[in-house]
Amino acid sequence: MCNEVVTVTCSLFGWILSAFAAFSCFFIEGKFLDGSFGSSSIGVGFLGISTWRYGSFYSHGSWCKSWESYSLVPEILGVEVRDSTWTAAYAFAVIAFCLGFFAVVFSFCSQKGRGGLAALLFFITLCQGLSLLVFSSDVVKVFAAHGIELGIGFGAGCSIAAIIFWFFAAVSAAGVAKNGDGDSDASREELEEPLVANDEAEAA
Repeated sequence: MCNEVVTVTCSLFGWILSAFAAFSCFFIEGKFLDGSFGSSSIGVGFLGISTWRYGSFYSHGSWCKSWESYSLVPEILGVEVRDSTWTAAYAFAVIAFCLGFFAVVFSFCSQKGRGGLAALLFFITLCQGLSLLVFSSDVVKVFAAHGIELGIGFGAGCSIAAIIFWFFAAVSAAGVAKNGDGDSDASREELEEPLVANDEAEAA
């Protein structure tokens, strides 16, 4: 029973965190010098870019602006910097979110098929981890070349936390599946014992 609760809880939290990771505009964050505002922070995500200062967002429409419409750092974003690595990382983040939804639903079901759920959760853990490929993408390299070092942001932090929750959910589901197999074997043995006893009695 405890393993079932852990599976459900960890799956649910993992799915929520994966949503923040896949659909945020500040997966990775950094600071840069803006001539109008001095030192500012920039968040780069799969859906767009955000900029803020002093720990809060501007009132200048810089909340999650699309890559195409963003012009605050034109020397960087004047060319397409999102390479195949960035796209692959985004795809893995979305896959983890979508499959995570089915894993959460499945985790509320009966104990049957827990082995399949464990395999699914391990696969989701892998996909969530591959979303961190963004740190090897041209996006990070191009920004770094212009003096903007991008590091772990809110989205990446959520992704790392989701990896941990997915993994614990997978291990818990595997434990439930193992216990279920053990109970099935025990029940089978209990059913076979009376049959063996009857056969021996008839033979005697």
